[in-house]
Amino acid sequence: MDKVKVEGLNSDFSGIVTAPNGKKVDIFFVHPGDELVVEYVKRRPRQRSLKIHEIIRNHNWDLVKCDVFGNCGGCTGQHILYETQLELKFQPILQLFQKDLGISLKPVSQTETYSYRSRMDFSVFPGPIIGQRQRGNFRKVVPIKHCSIQSAWANQALQDVQSVLDQMPEVIWDRKSEAGGLKYLTIRKAQNTEDGILIFTFTEGYEADPKMESFRNLCLSQLLQPSLLFCYNRPKSEVSAVGRPEILRGKDSFTESVLGHRFEVPFDSFFQPNPNGFLPILNFIKERMTKDQTTLIDLFCGNGFFSLLYGENFEHVDGYELTESSIETASQLFQDVYPNKSHSFQVANLFISTDGLKKQENASLILDPPRAGAGKLVNHWIRDFGPEFVFYVSCNPYSQKEDVTLFLSAYDYVDGILIDPYPHTPHTESVLFFRRKHQ
Repeated sequence: MDKVKVEGLNSDFSGIVTAPNGKKVDIFFVHPGDELVVEYVKRRPRQRSLKIHEIIRNHNWDLVKCDVFGNCGGCTGQHILYETQLELKFQPILQLFQKDLGISLKPVSQTETYSYRSRMDFSVFPGPIIGQRQRGNFRKVVPIKHCSIQSAWANQALQDVQSVLDQMPEVIWDRKSEAGGLKYLTIRKAQNTEDGILIFTFTEGYEADPKMESFRNLCLSQLLQPSLLFCYNRPKSEVSAVGRPEILRGKDSFTESVLGHRFEVPFDSFFQPNPNGFLPILNFIKERMTKDQTTLIDLFCGNGFFSLLYGENFEHVDGYELTESSIETASQLFQDVYPNKSHSFQVANLFISTDGLKKQENASLILDPPRAGAGKLVNHWIRDFGPEFVFYVSCNPYSQKEDVTLFLSAYDYVDGILIDPYPHTPHTESVLFFRRKHQ
């Protein structure tokens, strides 16, 4: 046995320790000054790992509000002062942009650091257990009765579903015996309306099981949430809230309100998990919209979120997205909100081709790509044919920085912000604003 001390923290909130062999090792849920009693354990030939036998905590653990923190695979920073969390995850990004691109971003903190998530997905395992996967162990589920980053409404729903499953645990999918069918529970609660929906994900075919009729009746009688929905997907598919839907009560969507606009969000559709925490970015864009631009280009538009928010400022909107169902939703929503405005929402795989993108003279561009970034084709199109103004929104500033490198030669950077919509996790979001250079 050896004793090592935690020396510092990484940007993902893991602790840094020097193992007995001199190598640096990252350990989660510890704090500088904590001491670990460890040993090297042989896993396979020529490979050893550090096994922790005891953590001697030499700092205040009272910051933690969650009973399963340190075991659950969700939050990793509740034991760290919020101001320190911001410094850990903001500073590397701010320094990287300044060093590599000469760009300065304004950091923006979050006011609500708990009860902020509007969507949570829970694994359901025999027991009955509703919870989150254990960090580092996909096969182990940590039971959760109360989650501190979701709303009181959602926590009540979690307890209600647990009560139902205690009465009929046989409906839960056993991944070894392949008995039962229920795999996941998804809770989606709007932040700015009273709407919410519970989504139960089952294995395909289980809808015809004789036990399901009793389970349906039990859910309808004991769960009081406005919308209840079952969906079904492949038994081996470890994906929640995706599949063929069956509405028990209410509707297969929920209604959210953002900046005065109402959004009908399909049960299986992505929507910002913390709309209110995302407002600094939305207001940043809104304040910089000019009235002399006639067209909005919305790349990676999803269900048309940005098009709906800012469509009133433009005569025409062009949206591009890979998923056909999202394009159909975006087009219909835009038509409903702005019946007299012209628009074109097109299915496009922008990672393969940008041939369908239209060059617009008096236009603004908003792009909000996946975490991996927009890809070379899109960035080169922006460089060569992009419009006057570009707003680049990102959930991964590191990939955003690499993208910006590819088109920055054609644009002047105006300003940008870095925000923290997901406290106690290492995730951030940012928006950068560019104006095209004129020779």
